[in-house]
Amino acid sequence: MTPQVLLFVESNTTGSGMAALTAAQGLGKRPVLLTSRPGRYRGLAATGAGVVLCDTNSATALRAAVAAFPAGELAGITTTSEFYVTAVAELAARHGLPGNPPEAVRVSRDKAAVRRALATADLPRFAEVDTPDGIAGALAHVGLPCVVKPVDDSGSNLVRVCATEAEVRAQVSRVLARQVNVRDQPVAGRALVEQYLTGPEVSVEMFGWAGGTTCVGVTAKQLTGFPHCVEHRHLYPADLGEAGTTRVAGLARDVLAATGLRTGPSHIEARLTPAGPALVELNPRLAGGMIPELVRLVDGIDLLEQQLRTCLGEQPRLRAARAGCAGIQFLTAPRAGRLTEVAGIAAAARVPGVVEVRITAQAGDPVAPPDNAYGRLGFVIARGDDHAQVAHALDAASGQITVRLEAGHDRAS
Repeated sequence: MTPQVLLFVESNTTGSGMAALTAAQGLGKRPVLLTSRPGRYRGLAATGAGVVLCDTNSATALRAAVAAFPAGELAGITTTSEFYVTAVAELAARHGLPGNPPEAVRVSRDKAAVRRALATADLPRFAEVDTPDGIAGALAHVGLPCVVKPVDDSGSNLVRVCATEAEVRAQVSRVLARQVNVRDQPVAGRALVEQYLTGPEVSVEMFGWAGGTTCVGVTAKQLTGFPHCVEHRHLYPADLGEAGTTRVAGLARDVLAATGLRTGPSHIEARLTPAGPALVELNPRLAGGMIPELVRLVDGIDLLEQQLRTCLGEQPRLRAARAGCAGIQFLTAPRAGRLTEVAGIAAAARVPGVVEVRITAQAGDPVAPPDNAYGRLGFVIARGDDHAQVAHALDAASGQITVRLEAGHDRAS
């Protein structure tokens, strides 16, 4: 009997999470979601996926839940949540299913461990701090300005550019004071203090299969200003030219080789410094921020489907038919307040080149200028022949949108 069940250990709560469950059925598999809180997933019932309730933060509980499936019934194990990629790797290895080596995934989820694995490569200066006593030594090595972040979080959470020692001490204290992440998992309790790099930021969307790696493409990113580094616009593909793309893809391959990731998607962020591309972060997962949708619009590749193929032991289909470019503009609150309305959505959708306008925040939500990716209110996606055309459409559409707060209204930023 051909294995039919594709297990998901938790999921993204929006976007790719529910889409992956539906996509599994398109590949002829029966999706089953292992979750501790089914109620956090809007639209779960509509996917038709099976649901198994268990403590997904417990290795023992997960092993028992997976072991309950009859031998030969499991086709693969995966997740669309970065917080569960290590658990997935361990379970897949335990059951002889396709996936990355668990140790490689553990390293890739630890920003300091990734940098240690790349010790011979060109890296920003960095130091790891687990008590306030280590701050002075870290600053002596790294210098100012610097970036302080947790070694094991996602979505730009608790990432801050610090210009003074006092700012570094305050941010390290915030990182060390945190005990659990957004999924109630214990955190590492360590901060990374890293040299601040200048230059444009990009991400490299990679896929590993059968000992090789494919660079699907490179995404150009725009970030909010100091002190938080929140991505607010993506353009795909980045306009780097063949030589520039080759250089940054080479860095990505070096990162994957050093850490041991070899199967499925990865998302490598880099700064294009005057000395060349330098690593910002490695993520052993598909890109977030709707980048896979930009890739689909431009290249015709469904990256989420290819992730599922690799976890089923099938070769990903990565041949592109590239046409034009696409971009996304995230909508953010201009100030703190309680959201009453986001107006102008229909007008924004009528702007030539716009393919989607989506509001993810709801009336009544407390909002503020974002300090991480979770603070976005929605987005506009546009497609065009070149970057200038896409940027114009994004600017025009976001200019039509007004964020109304309880004490006034402002344009979306």
